[in-house]
Amino acid sequence: MSQESAAPADFLTLVMPLTARQGMTNADFYDYWLNAHVTLPARFPGITTVWLHSVSFEDAVWPRLPGVSHRPPAEDEFQGVPEATFAAEDGLAEFQGANKVQMDDGINFLQEIITYLSPGAATETVADRTGVPAPDGHDGLLRHLLFLRRGAGVPAEDFRRFVAGTLAPAWAASPDVLKIRRHLFEEVEPTLDHPGVRMSKPLDRQYQAALEVVLADPDALARFVASPVWAQTAGAVAAYCSAVHAARVSRCITTKYQGEITLAGVRGVAVADIIRRLGADSQLDDEVSSLFLPAPAHVLI
Repeated sequence: MSQESAAPADFLTLVMPLTARQGMTNADFYDYWLNAHVTLPARFPGITTVWLHSVSFEDAVWPRLPGVSHRPPAEDEFQGVPEATFAAEDGLAEFQGANKVQMDDGINFLQEIITYLSPGAATETVADRTGVPAPDGHDGLLRHLLFLRRGAGVPAEDFRRFVAGTLAPAWAASPDVLKIRRHLFEEVEPTLDHPGVRMSKPLDRQYQAALEVVLADPDALARFVASPVWAQTAGAVAAYCSAVHAARVSRCITTKYQGEITLAGVRGVAVADIIRRLGADSQLDDEVSSLFLPAPAHVLI
């Protein structure tokens, strides 16, 4: 178990699937989200950590299980999944009190945002051997977000106990799995008010849990699926879950980590990428950051 997983649980974690505005291309969605909108949330008080996941169901290579839905219908697919944590009890209220410009920006690129709440220990990093707790999107690892829907007739507590007590620990123990981060969701309620953006779904189209699963590469995934761990859990997953919707993560980008804003959070992802690619170290000076941030101006590199 990593040091991160042993740390005290955040007070609240939000996992928020984003659907692009109708008629918007994926390229325009990612450009706007990662280069315009992205510079807003990390600047506001109350929010502790922000990870952004660019995702695709089409590109997923997660294996299917017989009798279990592996992909949502087209109208329920999404293109991005930000995850935000709030370490303190009053963090969400503080964030909500400061973020009106962010909320008003949603309508420029979003058709839908579904905010799943995972309070306290309902979110846990069960294992993290990646060595990159604050990735910038260039680690080359094979990442999937698995969204789990409880099977018909399965009691909610039994489902949560299975995901948290059996499935996540078993997978995390595999030598081929680098990271398992687990979320247990409450029933959806609009939490962040984006005017003009759809913020709810019927209960039968919601998810009740999610797993972030990271492996080194497709060969590691193949070994994992051929291992006893997979064989021992596959039947139970089918028994407890009506859906395991796997979205492949093309990039996981950190814009704030444990209270410190990152270069991508200040300047946007495209600018952060080119600064790193060209080795433009002068752009990393606190004196430059002070032009974009209130004092003290320092970014996490």
